[in-house]
Amino acid sequence: MYEHELGQNIPVLIALSTCPRCHRMKEFLEMNHVTATVVDYDLLNSREKKAHLKFLRPINPLYIFPTLIVGKNTVVGERYEAAKEALGL
Repeated sequence: MYEHELGQNIPVLIALSTCPRCHRMKEFLEMNHVTATVVDYDLLNSREKKAHLKFLRPINPLYIFPTLIVGKNTVVGERYEAAKEALGL
């Protein structure tokens, strides 16, 4: 899942459509002109949700949102300095 994006260092943001923290992270990416693959977990169907949980388990076992993945780097929650570092900003 997301092999192409992760292999090309294209950021992947796993978020919730109703989450204020996720909304702020989306705004952070937009303000910094970062093009990312954004997935609102709560809008996925049940099969897709199961696949995403399986994908997230090793990198974010508490399933905290937002989760930003850039290559081999994962930033969980609203950690903007860590996000900047992972994104090379």
